[in-house]
Amino acid sequence: MLLIMPWLSVIKLGKQSFIRYLPTIVFSDLIIALISELSRKLKWWKVKNPIIPKLATDVSFVFGPFTILNFWIFKLTYKKFWLYLLTNIISDYLFAYPLTSLAEKLGVYKMVKMSRKQLFLLSIAVANYLYQALIVETPRREQSNRNNEP
Repeated sequence: MLLIMPWLSVIKLGKQSFIRYLPTIVFSDLIIALISELSRKLKWWKVKNPIIPKLATDVSFVFGPFTILNFWIFKLTYKKFWLYLLTNIISDYLFAYPLTSLAEKLGVYKMVKMSRKQLFLLSIAVANYLYQALIVETPRREQSNRNNEP
């Protein structure tokens, strides 16, 4: 459910937004997956019953609500950096504090050597915005300018 339910909202994103932000969302998912794998070695947190036992990454979370939340945040806030940052800070705070406490009570994962404050600070995703603006959008603008030249 955690993996599939959030994807039902993708229809409302629209095809253009989905395609526009997909490279950044894949980048973000990759970073979170790498951090999750690093967390196993450093014992930051422990996923209790992962879908894929050999991975430290909670696939159902990373490719479910995390991915879709990122899509929606970009759709609603991109090109408004301060709104993007504020939205990310709020969502990261909610994840690090009340949702992490709930996940621990439900036995989804447990924080080990990382505090909630460290998790919160690690989660703030300014790199995603920079990736979208510099790596994804810049080549699109240049291509569009080339197509519009006489």
